[in-house]
Amino acid sequence: MSLVAHAITAAPAAAFDHRGLRGRPLTTSEAGGLLVWTTEWESGTRLERDDAFDHHDVIERICAAQPCLPVRFGTVFMDDAAARAAIAPKASDLRAALARVSGMSELAITLLWRDQVASAERSFGGHDDLGPGRRFMEERRARQAARDRKRARAEELAERLIAELAVERPLVWHETCTTEAVAVSLAALVPTERAVTRKQAMMTFVSGFGDVIGVVNGPWPPYSFAKID
Repeated sequence: MSLVAHAITAAPAAAFDHRGLRGRPLTTSEAGGLLVWTTEWESGTRLERDDAFDHHDVIERICAAQPCLPVRFGTVFMDDAAARAAIAPKASDLRAALARVSGMSELAITLLWRDQVASAERSFGGHDDLGPGRRFMEERRARQAARDRKRARAEELAERLIAELAVERPLVWHETCTTEAVAVSLAALVPTERAVTRKQAMMTFVSGFGDVIGVVNGPWPPYSFAKID
């Protein structure tokens, strides 16, 4: 029998519907004043797609009851001792992370370039009289210049999002230009009681950008802020 992990909270356990994957009871492993919430799982039984949705539902119920750090779906411990051993050395950092997410929910904002692939011809047209080698260098230079412009614009957009959110820097995570299509991927912690209102405000804000399409998701548990190095 193994344990499929869902979330980490402080002890003691809050009162809520302690139902895990496939309706099985949730169990806890305690170390350093922390609890790892898990579902007992028969070794050799595969986790399916529907289990991922159940995992999310379990995390939402836990986080609604008390501050929690979600655990990545598919994290499995061999037994109770292994679960306790996983959190004991990081107990101090985990408690600090729990304090940071207490009373907060995550909003996720993605900005997608409207023109996903820049047209090189527009950037370096008019060089038909150049030789193959020179033309290759001019085309490469133009592509690099276009990438540099997009990266600078993406950083500018990220800063505008952070300023509009008006939250402290430790409560924001973001990356820029992770793919050709994505300008900005950003997650922020906002007070849970104002999360829906903040989401609506950010949807209005991102709709004003002409060169990107904004998508705002959430509010949901603090998935982006649960990692402890």
